[in-house]
Amino acid sequence: MYKSIYTRKIVHIFFVIILFVCIILVQLQITSFQKVQSKDLLYLPNEKMMRYFTAGLDTVIADLLWINCLLYVGAELHGDFSFEWLERMLNAVVQLDPYFREAYRFGSIFLSSLRADSDSALRLLHRGMYYRPETWDLPYEAGMIYLLNRPNEPNSKKLAGFYLAMSSATGGAPQFIINLAEKLSGEHDLLEIERDMWANLLKSEDKLLRDLAERKMIMVEIKQICKELTRRLEEYKQAHNKLPEKLEEIGLAPDSIKDPLGGKFFITKSGKVQNTTILDDQLQQNKHIIENGIRTYYERFGKYPSNLQELLEKHVMTFLPEHPYEEREWVYDPATGTLSEK
Repeated sequence: MYKSIYTRKIVHIFFVIILFVCIILVQLQITSFQKVQSKDLLYLPNEKMMRYFTAGLDTVIADLLWINCLLYVGAELHGDFSFEWLERMLNAVVQLDPYFREAYRFGSIFLSSLRADSDSALRLLHRGMYYRPETWDLPYEAGMIYLLNRPNEPNSKKLAGFYLAMSSATGGAPQFIINLAEKLSGEHDLLEIERDMWANLLKSEDKLLRDLAERKMIMVEIKQICKELTRRLEEYKQAHNKLPEKLEEIGLAPDSIKDPLGGKFFITKSGKVQNTTILDDQLQQNKHIIENGIRTYYERFGKYPSNLQELLEKHVMTFLPEHPYEEREWVYDPATGTLSEK
């Protein structure tokens, strides 16, 4: 009995090997033609049926198909650049191994960047987020698709902020993603999403992350206060045709609003209420981003940029963060590569 089962398993595995050898031979035959005669040519077997022929070796076969997918992308880069079979090949990989993180991430990049098919990329990422909800990179890639591939779409930045907040909430996202999620949350009234993001991090087993999340939760509340005070400021301006000089003029007692982190609320010249804790935090982040860009430029070209704009012109950075305080600006010394403010 056991010998019979063992024999059947060996035959099954042998059949799988023969099947994939045939597939590879067919693919080699296909690539030998410069033009494919039929658009309906089956480059791969149906991905839903493949699992019946893998003899329990789903993840192994998925790895082989992923390698084949990478070879296909390379061939298309130097060929027709059509990527006609790309989505189907990726679906076959994740059908066999639904937890294949790299296939989801890099597959979505291939689809959105090379085939210009953001819809297929998002479908692939949504599937990946379902099976791998703990990963920070899959929601990050979804957010970047809305920022880079769909910038003119209604609510694109709001949706990007949503996905970046998801990425941040995993607790594993790099700091620049957290910074970008915060920025988009502030711009598009996503304070609730930001609050949920930090609330999830409060449950982390890492004490450093919990301490960070606790401080950020306080900062979210400060932002909410700034938003409410700015609304009252607008009402005062409409009623008196001018901005108040002090917050007390809109009916607030000097001690009625306090910043637990020690910052101060104030009125800007543009008619907004800001807080020094929030702006100082943003100042350090923005300065750090630019200083990293300056270091990268020096490492790449062996000298400091002549001005900050050159960081963009040489594609070292994609944007230059503004100084968060309205009446201040960056001061850059090209001789030493140092950044200060005035």
